[in-house]
Order: sequence, then C-alpha cells, then structure tokens
Amino acid sequence: MKRIQRVSDVIELISEKALVWGLGGILSLCFSALFYYYRGQSGGTVPLATVLLLIGLGALGFAIKHALTIREVTKYDVKCPYCNETNQVLEAPEDDFTCMFCHRFIPIQDQQPMPVAQVRCGFCNSLNFYSAKTDVLLCEECNREVPIATSDETRPKKQLAAAYVTHIDDEHMYELLLTDKGHKQEDLIAALQHMLALNRNQVKQMLDELPVTLLTGINRRKAEMLQAQLSLHDAGTEMRQISDNANR
Repeated sequence: MKRIQRVSDVIELISEKALVWGLGGILSLCFSALFYYYRGQSGGTVPLATVLLLIGLGALGFAIKHALTIREVTKYDVKCPYCNETNQVLEAPEDDFTCMFCHRFIPIQDQQPMPVAQVRCGFCNSLNFYSAKTDVLLCEECNREVPIATSDETRPKKQLAAAYVTHIDDEHMYELLLTDKGHKQEDLIAALQHMLALNRNQVKQMLDELPVTLLTGINRRKAEMLQAQLSLHDAGTEMRQISDNANR
C-alpha cells in the first residue's frame, strides 16, 4: 500500500531544511564579520573571513532556493465524507488514508472518496459512520459491534478480532504502552496527536523512546478501544494491569 503524502508534511520538511541552511548561513556570516573586524594590522584572519563569507552566502542562497520550491508543491484536494474537511495531498489517492482533521479512515474507490452512511448503536444510541468497504463496525462510544447491512450480502463476514472485545465486568485500572511504531508512522503520529492532545514534535520524541506509556489509570474497555484504533496504523501496543505492576 502506497503511503499518502500530505501537502502540509512536505511543506514542513522543506521549511525545516530551508531553516537549517538559513541559520547556518547567517551564523557563517556573523563569524565572517567577527574575524574581519578583529583582523588586526597583519590581516591574518581576512582569508578565513572571506571563506566564511562565501560559505554563508552560499548557504543563504541554497536556503532561499529551497524555500521557493514550496510554490512548486502540487495539491490534490480530498474532501472527507465524515467531517467535510478538505485534505490536501500530493496526488490522487489510490488507497484509504486517515483524515488529518477527524482521524477516521477515508474510504477510497477509483481515486475518489466513497460516500458513507450512519447507523445508530443499539447499546448507547450514538451515531456511527460506515461505508461499503466496512466489514465490522465498532461503536466509537461504547466499543461494541454494531450490525450493518452491505449491498453485497454474498461477501463473507469477518469475525471480530479478540483485541476488540469489550470486557464489561473488569473494574481494574490499566496502562497502555506503545511498543512498536510500525510502518505507517505519519498516520500514527496524527492519531497520537489527536489521542494525547500533543504536538507533532512531542509525538515524534515519544516514538524515538519506545516503549513508552501512552495513558495510565484507564479502564480495560478504553484501553482495548485505543489498542484497536492504534492497530489500524500497524502500531504495537501492550496493556498492563496497574495493580499487577504494583505488586511486582
């Protein structure tokens, strides 16, 4: 599956490179001016000041040239059928991808978003979305399976994975750990930003320090629901009962 590149991510990478080269160029010019100012009567530091001047001008020129490439970034608008927000990607999507606003998977067919329908959960009465691609629908509020009807009744029904099962009678508290960031890091970063209310840099730092505790003091139902959400992004997670950890 080809990963969808978002315009905002590409612009961020270009801006970071331009900023690094720009700061390096300014620093070189500052040292060049410093060496030239303290050149003394012999002017021994003038050659070094000249070299730093050329390096600084070259770095600034490269930074400006790199920054101007932002205008060349192509934009393809994909409107999310769930929240109606427009996602800007580099090219027409071939596969489903996560909306950067509501963090739901946008179903794609023939490079276009598919329409979605709503169904009300029979347990908690909350509304949930599904598309023709949906095989198993879990309620976003209570994490129970919601029966849905598809246009293709001959298609085999998928069984609900064990990780999705809700344990109603378990009153213990748990902590949720992230153990593997998988291969869909951009989608995982967006999901964790929404889940933990953190910025992109904080989430990136967490992914570099695995295993890391995401949440603690949560019930089993919420932990399993979050595990199910993260598994969609190929992330490895582990749920630990807090009382068991305390007795070790």
